[in-house]
Amino acid sequence: MSDEVNVSTLEDFLKRYPEMASLDPMNRIDFSLSDINPDELSVLKVYFCEICTDFTLYMQIFSEASGIEQLNKFNSFVFSYLERAYLEKICLKIATLMDPAAINKNENLSLQRFIKQTKSTVLQSKFDSLNNFYISSGIKDWRNKVLAHADLQAISGTSALQVIFDRADVDNFVSEIQDFIDLINDPRVSTDHRVVLPRDKDGYAFIEKLREHNES
Repeated sequence: MSDEVNVSTLEDFLKRYPEMASLDPMNRIDFSLSDINPDELSVLKVYFCEICTDFTLYMQIFSEASGIEQLNKFNSFVFSYLERAYLEKICLKIATLMDPAAINKNENLSLQRFIKQTKSTVLQSKFDSLNNFYISSGIKDWRNKVLAHADLQAISGTSALQVIFDRADVDNFVSEIQDFIDLINDPRVSTDHRVVLPRDKDGYAFIEKLREHNES
């Protein structure tokens, strides 16, 4: 028996079976990756990684019933405020990615900045889908009227502010932004938006330590 291993890449496969070209992830895009400014993409990836880390911790600590039970046992008042503040921080950072490529002379690190670089209809369609949720969920109004500005009518309750989203919606929103970033980075790679944290320092470890304290 031969010890040699035959290695075939997707490129080799498609050369042999050109009728299967639809399997090539690169066919998902209608632009060249060289159109993307690498320095700006690098900054975007670091910025978004911070969002994903925040969101991963948020979900680990605040999304499971057993964890919430331990938080409430320890101090329901404090942790309810911390949850709201954490979610507001995440939504505010996500919202900045939905901004125009530039406002007046100020350039923004936004998804539209990369659409402008590529003039891609694929990226524009992806952004339009994200933007529809951003508006319909109420996150856009919430960001503009409450988080970023103290809109008097919104804060006083004299104007209705409809915020219609839950953790699962935000989870999907973050996942779809990750897919957008994968498209402009390398369509052959699919990145998990949930960050793998050190097991002894993640949100689950925190909840376990809290449980031990509550039971002591």
